[in-house]
Amino acid sequence: MAKVFRTETLSLSDNIRLASSEAGAFEITNAGGSTLMSKATIESDISSLHAQRGVDEGTTDSDVSSLAGDISTNKGDLESDVSSLQELASGNTGDLESDVSSLQAQRDADEGTTDSDVSSLAGDIFTNRGDLESDVSSLQAQRDADEGTTDSDVSSLAAMIATNDVVAKSSAVTNGSDNSGSIAFGREFASTPVVVALLKSSDASDPIIACMVSAVSTTAATVTFADTAPSANYTVELIASIAG
Repeated sequence: MAKVFRTETLSLSDNIRLASSEAGAFEITNAGGSTLMSKATIESDISSLHAQRGVDEGTTDSDVSSLAGDISTNKGDLESDVSSLQELASGNTGDLESDVSSLQAQRDADEGTTDSDVSSLAGDIFTNRGDLESDVSSLQAQRDADEGTTDSDVSSLAAMIATNDVVAKSSAVTNGSDNSGSIAFGREFASTPVVVALLKSSDASDPIIACMVSAVSTTAATVTFADTAPSANYTVELIASIAG
């Protein structure tokens, strides 16, 4: 296995890819190349939220102003209602005192029931304490086992990355060219890598053209075509790796 120093696209899973579209930017795409998320879409969402916040603030200020106007308009009605309630409370003092007394008696009865329920609950907790401690112990043991597995998985992934020495490049072809020219790997291998190349077109009506790797160094490779490229739809897909 080889160490990854630079790739155009990194597979996060079978269906998710992470790609660097340009300097300081990134894209998360599906296996078909459709963009799921990018730096540009995130910045656009933030800008939209900021604009919406400005609109909401204006609406809130308007609502507050309207509410203040309603309170001022209805102040007289509110004062009249308060006065009526005060008169009603004064006339019903005896009934209110009776209701308070009844509520106090009910509270005392409920407190007795609550004390009994708390006592029963405490008994249940004490009875089940052993089972709870056993469950906690089992969960702790499972957590320790899971942490060990996670540490092992992370270590294995790091080892795979450390031994993965592969570069993938895509280079556009000029119309009428019979070779790719020198395609730089973007890094220097410790020794001459094994290079595999494919010439493909984005237009299905273009003819299929065979190609071969005609020159390889530790920093670049050249691909020669069996025929000249009849259009600018072609690209060379190249993979270079140190043989393991």
